Amino acid sequence: MATIPVYSPTIPFLGLVPGGLRPGSMIRIKGVINNHGERCQINIQTGAALHPRDDVPLHLSIRPNEHAIVRNTLQRHVWGNEERYGGCPIYYGQQFDVLVLIEANMYKIAINGNHFCTFNHRMPVHLAKFVSISGGCVIHSITCEMDTVGQAPPYPGTIPIGPNPPPYTPPSAPYPSNGGTNVGFVPVPPPMPPPPPYTPSPGYPIGGPGHYKGGYPQYPGHRGAAPFSVFSEELKAKVEKHEPY
Repeated sequence: MATIPVYSPTIPFLGLVPGGLRPGSMIRIKGVINNHGERCQINIQTGAALHPRDDVPLHLSIRPNEHAIVRNTLQRHVWGNEERYGGCPIYYGQQFDVLVLIEANMYKIAINGNHFCTFNHRMPVHLAKFVSISGGCVIHSITCEMDTVGQAPPYPGTIPIGPNPPPYTPPSAPYPSNGGTNVGFVPVPPPMPPPPPYTPSPGYPIGGPGHYKGGYPQYPGHRGAAPFSVFSEELKAKVEKHEPY
């Protein structure tokens, strides 16, 4: 029994996946079906037995003559319900590249660099440890990869996730605090300084002749009014005689 990866294996083939399969594992199989009417059977199975066969969490049967790639499971020697929608993008005499990505809830299957279908888990994926291939096909390579940036090409249609970006570094000048907490990203302006003490205009000194306490400003050609508490002698006489004034 071989250990994956293998190149140009003899068919039928049975190989061990070192460490077994888990979410993130990828099985890649490259080969060709040359003769019309032939099939290529790929089984990801739990054990090494073939007659009778151990449980098969994922069975792929490539059938170009039926224009179908059948997906199924084999558990306790009983086949489940097969899925065959999607057609068959593999043709006789054409090199094929089948990529099976194991995820937590399903298998994702890509054909020749394009996503083809998904197949939900019917059995625990960690039980899958072997790959067997049979039928009228020629296999060039069987490899096992991990869907990790820098180690293997990603599954078609996925976006590699690079290193985490550097943490945010605030500006060198700290934001002013408001009650001990920075508010948003806009610095809070400092409080306005108190206004300076009132300084009267030079023309209106406090307590001077221009202030309301000592009279009104004197203008050229204008006779200022006497304070209301001061009476002229003439006015005083009229008041005492009850004469109009």
